[in-house]
Amino acid sequence: MPKPTFLNLPPDKRRRFVDAALNEFALHDYRAASVGRIVDAVGIAKGSVYQYFDGKLDLYRYLVDLAAETKFRHIDARLASDAPDFFSQYRQATFHGARFDFSEPSYASLLYHATYEPSAPETAEVSARLRAASHAYLLGLVDAGVARGDLRADIDRDMTVYALYQLTVALRDFLGARFGFSFEDAVHAGAGSPIGDQDLSAVLDELVGVLRHGLALG
Repeated sequence: MPKPTFLNLPPDKRRRFVDAALNEFALHDYRAASVGRIVDAVGIAKGSVYQYFDGKLDLYRYLVDLAAETKFRHIDARLASDAPDFFSQYRQATFHGARFDFSEPSYASLLYHATYEPSAPETAEVSARLRAASHAYLLGLVDAGVARGDLRADIDRDMTVYALYQLTVALRDFLGARFGFSFEDAVHAGAGSPIGDQDLSAVLDELVGVLRHGLALG
């Protein structure tokens, strides 16, 4: 957690530090990221970081939490209040999540590294917290769907949330394979989405169709 020294910084100085730290962890995974490059970019002494946070891991944890919270707020602010059922809500959440990734490349790349980088003892807890936050968000959609009668009351909620999470994460790889781009390269480039809304919507319509109607005939 940030120390009072960080929270008491003038807003512009705090923003410059956060931007520099986000950029560093967006370009490099945890092990390769350098506190030295962060302070050089901001023009402060290296010791200042340890007045703001307990260390590199504490800073990383703060940034991952910030990125996840920002993404969830972005999605929630764009969900239509008249979405009629679970399937429409999941489709909208996935659409706006993908759009966030290409409009906020630093946040998206940081979350990508936190999700995919090799497990390490020092970052395992951070990655687990990120997965837990994503699972909790999906669980909220599932529980609301069950309450409305969109989903069966007897579904295994844990398995359903796990399957939805894996589908959502794997969608990045599917989009890259179908439209010929690297998700990681695209968010690093920060040049916007390599696919248009129409193509993204078509893929999500197919995915939600499978969820809604299943694979069996009849």
